[in-house]
Amino acid sequence: MSRLKKLASETAVYGLSSILGRVLNFLLTPFYTHVFAREEYGVVGLVYAAFVFLNIVFTYGFESAYLKYAAGPEGRARVETVFSTATLSLLATSAALGLLFALAPGTLGFVSGVAGAEGGGIPYRIVLIAAGILVLDTLAVVPFAELRLAGRPWAFASARFAGIAVNIGLNVWLIAGLGRGVEAVFEANLVSSAVTLLLLAPVYARLLRPRFDGSLWRELMRFGLPFVPGGLGYAVTERASLFGLESLTAITPGATGREAVGLFNATWKLGVFMMLVVQMFRFAWQPFFLQHARDADARPLFARVFTIFNAALVGFFLAVALFTREIATFPLPGGRMLIAESYHAGLVVVPLALLAYAFQGWYYAFSAGLYIEKQTRYFVHATFAGSVAAVVATFALVPRYGLVGAGWANVAGYALMAAALYGYAQRAYRIPFDWARVGATVALGAGLYGLWYALPALDRWWAEALLLAGYAAGLALLGVVPRGIAGRLARKPARGVEPSREPGAKASTGEQMAALEGDPATLAAAEGARAEGSASAPPAARAANPVPAPPEPPGGAPKA
Repeated sequence: MSRLKKLASETAVYGLSSILGRVLNFLLTPFYTHVFAREEYGVVGLVYAAFVFLNIVFTYGFESAYLKYAAGPEGRARVETVFSTATLSLLATSAALGLLFALAPGTLGFVSGVAGAEGGGIPYRIVLIAAGILVLDTLAVVPFAELRLAGRPWAFASARFAGIAVNIGLNVWLIAGLGRGVEAVFEANLVSSAVTLLLLAPVYARLLRPRFDGSLWRELMRFGLPFVPGGLGYAVTERASLFGLESLTAITPGATGREAVGLFNATWKLGVFMMLVVQMFRFAWQPFFLQHARDADARPLFARVFTIFNAALVGFFLAVALFTREIATFPLPGGRMLIAESYHAGLVVVPLALLAYAFQGWYYAFSAGLYIEKQTRYFVHATFAGSVAAVVATFALVPRYGLVGAGWANVAGYALMAAALYGYAQRAYRIPFDWARVGATVALGAGLYGLWYALPALDRWWAEALLLAGYAAGLALLGVVPRGIAGRLARKPARGVEPSREPGAKASTGEQMAALEGDPATLAAAEGARAEGSASAPPAARAANPVPAPPEPPGGAPKA
């Protein structure tokens, strides 16, 4: 199999496992809105938001470190030592952190923002279960990384899907069948994490030995730890507003801050449609720009890709934002609707969720230049800029505007993160973006949405369909998608060109993975997905062609 065919096949498998996993887990959201009160769902959302931070702390960059040090001829020759050293380190630290939660259960309440036991906080049983989930998920990190290094995408996807299936099945059985409460959400997650780890047992049996190399461990730590600050910064950008809502005493008449979290958590999930578009683009984009980086027309090609991608983002924004009510009220058996009516007050944040994920898409699009020029340290700078913006906006907007303020805080964080990364990337590798067409596309979408928002008479499915048709016609008039562009994007590199390799530069597949995974957005997205029970393989796992790896490491949803 050629390198490009191998790349394409692995991209399909890893991408499919991630996207389908997120879709399947999204199906739990409507289920939860029908069985949990808003305050109950708020507790679940806060705990899983804390998991995004805690997974980063528990793994402290060792997934990327393993990918680097277990790759290449030298890494494969000592793979048992690398695997054993990394695994024993994670086992020791995760056990210690898990014990901390057991002995000081208020720690989880503090991290998640849930009040202490006297204030209706987290029951001790849930604390113990949460600690078990974190430990089990941590122990699955290195085996999953090994499956990616060994080029076994089907084994990777099978273990992921098995865990997801068990999680969904147990949720339905425990809650709908046995009438259990929110504890059942965490119990199902614990069992699914255990099943996933059990399926990874063959990897442990093949590679784990009673062997610990102190010198290698120090190298792993030096490589992995710098990923933690960037990952935490990105997590702050994504979750700060959720914790801000918990501090409110009233959002709507009679609603507590925790109820607001439940509303926000459930309705923000409708942004999953935009998130999936962004993730599919990310899976294809990162291998694409690495392959074509040395093409003669690489920079104008990348600019055209962004113009088309931006048009797709605006189109999906309109499609979901205009039809939010129809989506939420989609009829289900038994006279129910997709999102329970008691949660409809939170639908106001759906356009903001779509906008935030659109800026995340811009962030990924702008990342190409920093990877190509090996200046990935700037990812951390951009991430911290976004996290500061999100925190400041949370304090400024949430107390006054509640749910809407929380949504705008997320938008502000993602927007500034994308803007900062754009500035750094353009200095490193200038791409002639067609901002005239990009701006016209955004203005067209904003104008159509504004027209729909201002005229209630347009809140009809046929009128909304006409607005979408108008957007498509506008794209044609703007010339956003030139004829023949699709063929050019699919074309292989010119014969004789090594688009992804500089003269004399060699990097193992594992180094590619580690380099791409160093992006804090990719790291935090993987941890957020891991908290959902469907962690997606970072896009570097699909990079089959050798590409220059950066010499320095840099530095999206609660499950329920």
